[in-house]
Amino acid sequence: MRLGILDCDRLDPDLVGSFGPVYSEMFIKGFRALAPALEYRVWSALDGELPSDLNECDAWLITGSRHDAYSDIPWILALRDWIRRAHDANVKLAGICFGHQVIAQALGGEVVKSTKGWGLGVSVHPMQEAKPWMQPGLETIRILASHQDQVEQLPPGATLLAGNDFCPNFMFLQGDHIVAIQGHPEFSVEYNRALIERRRDRLPDEHYQSSLSSLEGEVDSATMMQWLLQFLGMLPVGPAVR
Repeated sequence: MRLGILDCDRLDPDLVGSFGPVYSEMFIKGFRALAPALEYRVWSALDGELPSDLNECDAWLITGSRHDAYSDIPWILALRDWIRRAHDANVKLAGICFGHQVIAQALGGEVVKSTKGWGLGVSVHPMQEAKPWMQPGLETIRILASHQDQVEQLPPGATLLAGNDFCPNFMFLQGDHIVAIQGHPEFSVEYNRALIERRRDRLPDEHYQSSLSSLEGEVDSATMMQWLLQFLGMLPVGPAVR
């Protein structure tokens, strides 16, 4: 099976040596630990590359980005058009952070710059609904986060899966073929720490300290990566993969 990944950003140059140049590499590394035989093809949506054939891959994933999902710059407009095509074709699709936001924006939701500030560190969200592909099951999901924009309004017909007071629309399902998640299961704790450190001058000291302290807690990244592969049909639904 083949997963198509739409890369929507590059890492800052000073972080490339430690964490890799693009987000697709983080996903591939995490997914390979769960599904070694899975194949990949990557497009740089940031550079205007988008798949013309929705059947070229068995499922699709849109990565995070520092850009705004509501921007009217050409590559984001083209990506939103592609998402609408994918939705109409009922192909399996997952969106992470910016991917989560741009899916919501493309399908009639609303994304805004949150007045609550940055969501950083480990983000804790009660699950609102359980689906068969969410195995192993969790009542609460703990995922690394790095975002200021949020989905303010879900697209029509979307099902809320997880959220909290800070980010009410953290995870949603569109039909049975699109899942969107604000958090970053592909991030390492070390990379998230680096992102917090570089924003230190823009954060109140209490927020900075609490974001760093949250990294000492448990993170459900591997479980969320497993959920994604199970939702996308790339991994049989079952207990935790060791």
